[in-house]
Amino acid sequence: MQLKIMTYNIHGGRDRFDKLSLDEIAEVIKWSRADIVGLQEVDAFMPRSYMLNEIKYLSKRLNMHYVYGPNVKLGLGLFGNGILSTFPIKTNQNYLLPSKGERRGLLVARIQLPGEFIWFLTTHLGLNADERVNQAEEILKITGDMADPIILTGDLNEIPGSRAHSCLKRRFFDVSETLSCKYCSFAMGDEPDVMIDYIMYTGNVTVKSINVIEARCSDHFPVICSIVV
Repeated sequence: MQLKIMTYNIHGGRDRFDKLSLDEIAEVIKWSRADIVGLQEVDAFMPRSYMLNEIKYLSKRLNMHYVYGPNVKLGLGLFGNGILSTFPIKTNQNYLLPSKGERRGLLVARIQLPGEFIWFLTTHLGLNADERVNQAEEILKITGDMADPIILTGDLNEIPGSRAHSCLKRRFFDVSETLSCKYCSFAMGDEPDVMIDYIMYTGNVTVKSINVIEARCSDHFPVICSIVV
């Protein structure tokens, strides 16, 4: 079946001017008709985002199933990754990744499609290059026994061909490389000029298209692709 997959670093639900933008983010996801979304930088009960449980808020707005993987605890607040899905999420687990700075994680969900399951993962790697390699190696270990197909989404904080990105390619294909499509996904400046957000996949997946949506609800653009599993 054909699916639309999105990865989106939502910057704590705030736009480039630090204004809460969750409703706009929900509208972008709705407009895109994404079936499954991997989200990074998702707040829960944080003062800066008015104590909202952001993944639950988006789930209700979009009528989608959700799971949350908090990696950082700040007082009562949490910060981490989330998954939204139009299909039932049967199991999920959040794995903490080796981290030198801010704690990072890999959120894993087993999603029930009509007639089959897929593994859907989302992550946000660290700011240090050696740290990212260690995190990528850990992701390969975690996914070692998973059956195809696996979809990996996330903000890798790396441009194509960097060490952690190359490490992940020992198991995963990069949709952008399969389709020979370059895009820019980091939007903090007036003219975004780097690609650090990715959708990757294993066998039993056919990729059809990939592009960014130039939405200004975050400091990243959402990346969306069409696949067949």
